[in-house]
Amino acid sequence: MTTPVRQLTVTTAAGPIPASWAAASPFAGLDVCEAAGWEVAPGQPRPCFDEDRWDTSGSLEYPKKVPASSKVFDFSEIVNPAMRLTAKEFIFALMAPEHDLVIALPHARRSPAKPTSAFNVTKATVRWMNFVAEQGLAGLDQVMQEHCDAYLALRRIRERTDKGTGPISAGTMVTILTPVHGLAHYTELFSADAYRPGFTPWPKHTIKQVAQDGTSEHSPTPPVAEEVFQPTVAAALYLVETVGPLLAAELEAVQADADAREDKRKVRPPWPEVTTGDRARLAAVLDEYITAGQALPQCIKTTLGKRLGRGWHAEDPLLRLDFLPVLWKALDRPTISDGLVEEVRPLFEAAVAKVGILGPFGRDAALVPRADEPLAEIPWTLPVAGDEVRFLKNIILGACRVLVAALSGMRASELDELTAESPQPPVTVRGGTQRFRLASKLVKRQPLRGTPEEWVVLEPAYRAVQLAARLNRAEGNAAVFANSAMGTLHAQLRGWVNGPEGQRLGLAPIPPGPVNGRMLRKTLALELAHRPGGLLAAKIQLKHITVVTTEGYAMRPGGSQGTLLADIARAEKDHRLQLTAAAFEDYRAGRMPAGPGARDLIAAFAHIDAELKEHEAGTATVLDNERRLENLLRKQSKSLHLQAANYCWFRDPSKALCLKLAGTPSASAPLAGMCDSARCPQATHHPCHLPVWQSQADSGKVFLENPRFPKGEKIRMVPELERVQRIVDEIIAADAAGG
Repeated sequence: MTTPVRQLTVTTAAGPIPASWAAASPFAGLDVCEAAGWEVAPGQPRPCFDEDRWDTSGSLEYPKKVPASSKVFDFSEIVNPAMRLTAKEFIFALMAPEHDLVIALPHARRSPAKPTSAFNVTKATVRWMNFVAEQGLAGLDQVMQEHCDAYLALRRIRERTDKGTGPISAGTMVTILTPVHGLAHYTELFSADAYRPGFTPWPKHTIKQVAQDGTSEHSPTPPVAEEVFQPTVAAALYLVETVGPLLAAELEAVQADADAREDKRKVRPPWPEVTTGDRARLAAVLDEYITAGQALPQCIKTTLGKRLGRGWHAEDPLLRLDFLPVLWKALDRPTISDGLVEEVRPLFEAAVAKVGILGPFGRDAALVPRADEPLAEIPWTLPVAGDEVRFLKNIILGACRVLVAALSGMRASELDELTAESPQPPVTVRGGTQRFRLASKLVKRQPLRGTPEEWVVLEPAYRAVQLAARLNRAEGNAAVFANSAMGTLHAQLRGWVNGPEGQRLGLAPIPPGPVNGRMLRKTLALELAHRPGGLLAAKIQLKHITVVTTEGYAMRPGGSQGTLLADIARAEKDHRLQLTAAAFEDYRAGRMPAGPGARDLIAAFAHIDAELKEHEAGTATVLDNERRLENLLRKQSKSLHLQAANYCWFRDPSKALCLKLAGTPSASAPLAGMCDSARCPQATHHPCHLPVWQSQADSGKVFLENPRFPKGEKIRMVPELERVQRIVDEIIAADAAGG
C-alpha cells in the first residue's frame, strides 16, 4: 500500500476538478511512480495523483528509445472534469493493480502496465473521453453501444488517414479500444463518473476480437523484395566498412573546428572597426591562400540562407564564403557582420577570383575503391562544408542500423538498447576464428527495464555498432542509435545512394519498395532457409551467418533470438517441401533429374506416384489426394539438403560419400564442405543447378585458352573440366528429354 504525499488542486483551461471529487478519490495524494513501483532518479519530479499532468520523465524504467514527450501523462486535455478524474483513476489502476482497492475488483487487470503502454492508453483515454463529450453526453453513464460502434468506425478512418492507406494492426486497435472496453471493469472504483451498472461495450466479444475485425492481425509480414534487399545491404556494408571510418575522423575535425569557434566567441568580443594594420595582416593571409593555390573555405547552408534573407544578392561572389577561418587567422576575430564584410570586401573578392571557394573538409580525402570497380580508386568524398559532413554522418548511422538489423535479426527495441558498451571483447574459438557478441536488452514482453541478452553476430554487424558509437560520440551506457524508424532511415539511405554522391562511389541504385525492421527480420530468416550456401549482398556468406547465429541461440535457447531460429526452421522446412514438389512435378512431366542419385530419386517418385494411383481421382477424393501427396512428399523432403550445385537426398548415411571420406559414417547430416556430387550416389542435378556448372565450365575454358597459364596446371585442369562439362551435358540432356 503506497502512502499519500501531498494534496493538490490543479486548474486547467477545461476547468478544475472540484476539490470534493478529488478528495473523495481513493488515490488522492498518492505518489504515482511509487504506487506503480517505478524507480525515480534522485532530484527528478515525482508526480502526484492529484495533478492533471503526470511528469514521469525521471523514471528509470523507460527504454532508451522513448522520447521525453512520451513520458508526460497529460489529462488536462479532457474537457469534462468528472471524466478527467475517472481517466486518472483508470490509468492509476492499470499502473498499480496491486493496490488494495484495485485487487478487489474481479475483472481488473492483474499485470501492471509498463510505462510506454500506460502512456499510450492515456492518450487513447483522452481521445475517448473527449469523443463522449463531443456527442453531447453529460457523463459516461449515458454512453450506449452505438456510441462505442461510432467511435470504433471513426478511429479506424483516422488511423488509416494518419498512417497511410494500409490496414491497421490489431495491436494498435487494442490500445485505442482499451479505455472504451476497460472502463467497464473498474466501475466500482470511480468516484466521479462511470458507465451505468451492468453496461459493457461489445459484451459478447473480447477486445481482441473487436480489434481484429477488418485489421491485418493475420496478415504475415512480407520479406523485403530481393531487388531492394540486395543493393540496400550492399550499400550499407560499403558505407560502414569503407566510408564510415574515414568520415569519423573527418567528423572529429569538424567538431574540433566548432569547439574552437565557440571558445573564441567566449573569450574575445568582436572588434568595432578594421585598422590599417588589420588590412595588412588580412592581405598577407589571403596571399598565403593564393600562393598555395588553396581555395577559400565555403560556409554552411544555414549561413547561406541567412545572408539571402538579409538581402545579399544571389550572384554575390562572396555569398558562399566562410569569412571566419580567415579572420581568425589574420585578426583573431571571432564574429563577422555585414558591415565588416563591406570593409574588407575588395581583399576577399580579389582572392576568390584567383583561387575560388571550396568546402573546407575532405580536400585531401583518402582514395577508396569504387563499389562497382574495386580496382578503380576515387576520393571517398569531395570537398564539403561542415553541415554536409554531419548530413553524411546521419546517412552512415542509418546504414549502421540497417546492417545490424539485416545481419542479426534484432528487433527495433533491441537495437535501441545497444550502447557504447554493447560490443563485447571477441572470443577466439576452435580453429583460430573469432566470435563477436553484442550485449543488449530484451524489452518486448519482458519485466520493467528489460532483460539482459547477448547476440552472437558477424564481424560487420559488430563493427557497425562500434562505428555508430564513434560517430555519435557515445560513451558508457549512452545509446548508439537515434530513435528513428527503420523505414525513415532506409528512405534517407536510398535517396543518398541514388543521388550524385552514391553514384560517384559506384553504389548500385536502390529501387523503391518498403523496408522496416520486421521485414528485414523475415528476409534474413528466408534467406538463411532458402539459400544456405549462397551470398548475401555479394559479400556476406549466408552459411557463416547460420553458424554464428546458431551459436548465439545455443547459448540462450530460451531467449528471444530463438523465435528467429524457429522462423528459419519453418521457412527451411517449407522450402524443402516446395523444391521436392517441384522436382516431383518435373518427374511427372518427363523431365528427369541427372547425377549419380537420379535413379534412386526416380524410384522414390515412382513409388509416390503409384501410391496416389491406388485411389480413383473422383470429385470427392481430390482434396484427399492432395493431402496424401503433400504427406508423401513431406516425408521425402525431410532428407533433402541444399547445396550450391546439387540436391543431396541424405536418406542413408552409409552411402554418403562425404561421410566415407571424413571417416564419420554415423553422422546425422552431410558434410557440405566435402561434397562431390559427381560421384555421390545420393546427389542429383536439376535445371536450377545448370548456371553454376556452366559458369565453372566457362571459367575453365578461359584458363585453358590463356597462353600464360602454366602448362602443368592445364594438364591438371583438363580432367576436372571434362567432369564439369559431363555434368552440364547430363543436365541439359535430362531437361531436353522432358521437353
